[in-house]
Amino acid sequence: MRHTESGECFLVRIFSHRNEIEYIEKSGGAAAYAKAKTTMMTGTVTIASANISGSVSIYQEGLKFYQLVDIAGIGKIEGGFDGETAWENSALQGPRILDGDEKIEAKRAATLAVVSNWREVFKEARTAGSEDVDGKPAWKVEMIAKEGKPETFYFDKDSGLLVKTTSVRTTPLGDIPAETDLADFRPVDGIITPFTMTEKAMNQTMVLKFSSVAYNADMPKDRFALPAQIKALKK
Repeated sequence: MRHTESGECFLVRIFSHRNEIEYIEKSGGAAAYAKAKTTMMTGTVTIASANISGSVSIYQEGLKFYQLVDIAGIGKIEGGFDGETAWENSALQGPRILDGDEKIEAKRAATLAVVSNWREVFKEARTAGSEDVDGKPAWKVEMIAKEGKPETFYFDKDSGLLVKTTSVRTTPLGDIPAETDLADFRPVDGIITPFTMTEKAMNQTMVLKFSSVAYNADMPKDRFALPAQIKALKK
């Protein structure tokens, strides 16, 4: 672990084995996170540079995940992880079963509250100094994954909230640097939750704005079941 100039180890405060991490305390508390077993998010997605928009829905439960993006003129782009199989299906590329780093990244996306459960996904966290995010100072923390590529988390120094992540994503086009900015934080069932996510990759910016975020919502029946096209590929 690296130390700040004052000699205080940031990770002892943020990722402590003995106490709740500062992020949990600032964003709602351990009790609120312990109660959250599922997440359901719905809203809009916009790619301003291409003048296109659509809807987005995200569902999480345990190690299961499903996301649907529906954009006019492009069609549906969906993907998920049912605890065993990671997959994608889109009008552009058709159905695909994900393997290797793509599967690892899908499994990581399925981890509910990845920061509060960081030890399930990452084996080590290293403070790498500080960096401004939207003009405000943030702690930069390198997250070394148990599987797959590392990520970097940025925690606002004042609020303690996670405001940005950077990573290298594996795609059919190769490895692509990606950045996600988190904003518009609101309390939901005691958890301070970002309602806006701005994703940047390949010179494109996609903004997800959620109108509804619910924890412990009833999941639609068979929400995480594999689509017929993916089942056919498995055969």
